[in-house]
Amino acid sequence: MRAKECLIVGISGGSAAGKTTVARLLAQRLGSHRPVVLEVDRYFIDHSDIPENQRIRLNYDVPEALDFDQLAQDLASLKLGRAVPVPEYDYANHSSRPKATLIQPSGVVIVEGILLFHSPAVSPLLGYRIFVEAQREERLRRRIERDVAYRGRTRESVIRQFNETVEPAYLEFTAPSRAEADTTLDWNAMNYADLDAIADRLNGLLV
Repeated sequence: MRAKECLIVGISGGSAAGKTTVARLLAQRLGSHRPVVLEVDRYFIDHSDIPENQRIRLNYDVPEALDFDQLAQDLASLKLGRAVPVPEYDYANHSSRPKATLIQPSGVVIVEGILLFHSPAVSPLLGYRIFVEAQREERLRRRIERDVAYRGRTRESVIRQFNETVEPAYLEFTAPSRAEADTTLDWNAMNYADLDAIADRLNGLLV
């Protein structure tokens, strides 16, 4: 990697494996480089044009649910040092506001999402890939806790969606993409020592 070139760090793993937490903690450890964090979930395709009772039945855990072409364009722009307006997604209503938030360029861009390594448009832009690993039971527990508290969901609906679409999609798309990772981080018990080692590795790439 050329000196001062933007490094895009990709973080993937199952739903509620801990990707967002790892991205935040990694950004803190790379703080001197003023990293920005971008969530793939921002790029869910907007479905506000169809009735709500149809929206809730769509599968949001497959690659077709996300606009990876737009994500790739935005990452490429950030890599070139350009600010980009990115969408915001409303999980409760399954709708999106395009170009809602302006993301400034940085020497480090951390992007995280369940299907990140599966996208042929995005994968070539990633300079370093981290797969966050957590067991099924732990991912389900965290997802229930998160979605009920922050996304307006019921416990029953979270469990049903996890069993019907989330876990099958994980097994089909996300788990196999572990092979694309430069390193795997065990986050069942929040392994801070390994996270610190990854941060040290990345700091070494950025000097």
